[in-house]
Amino acid sequence: MSRRAAERAGRSIHITGAACLGNTAVGVGKLAMGLSSLSLFPCVSALYTFGMVTAKCVALAGIVKSESDREQYRYYKASGVILIVSSVLYAVYSARLFFYPESGSYHAYIALGIAAVTFAELTLNIRGVIIERKNHTQLVHAIKMLNLASSLICLVLTQTAILSFASGRAKIHPAANGLLGVLMGGAATLLGAAMIVRILRIEKKGARA
Repeated sequence: MSRRAAERAGRSIHITGAACLGNTAVGVGKLAMGLSSLSLFPCVSALYTFGMVTAKCVALAGIVKSESDREQYRYYKASGVILIVSSVLYAVYSARLFFYPESGSYHAYIALGIAAVTFAELTLNIRGVIIERKNHTQLVHAIKMLNLASSLICLVLTQTAILSFASGRAKIHPAANGLLGVLMGGAATLLGAAMIVRILRIEKKGARA
């Protein structure tokens, strides 16, 4: 049983490590496309991606370094805090679009490139959730929650890219993108809060035992 647990942990480390590299490459792609189109929104999405990669790396570090449940809980909470902070900042920036509209004007090829990059990230994140759905290790659970939050935020940039060339009603684009950004940022924040509440309950139950 110990050997099987070690094998599952090692598998999770390799899968998540590879996913982090893929997400980092996707984030760099978003940043490059945002800079090339002089649009801030893809850059903000790229920074969120980097934040999620950081949170996953924290969880990975916990899997590798922690020698007790208490240490794992600390890494779990740190990942949750990073998720909450990143998501709140993303939601705040999205809300800003209601007051300071920013209409990204992308060439069709750039917009399609952004959509392709975000769909690639969405696929990576959903795949990570599916692959690790039966792994009940605390820090692997944290990684699954981070993947889910990242997938929600991916939808915002995908909508932004598609609307920029598929819809001629440019005046409503900032409000539509801002609304979805606030909703998805809020949902991701709730996921982070759920992580913190969950691990605090587990800690409390362990203390009683």
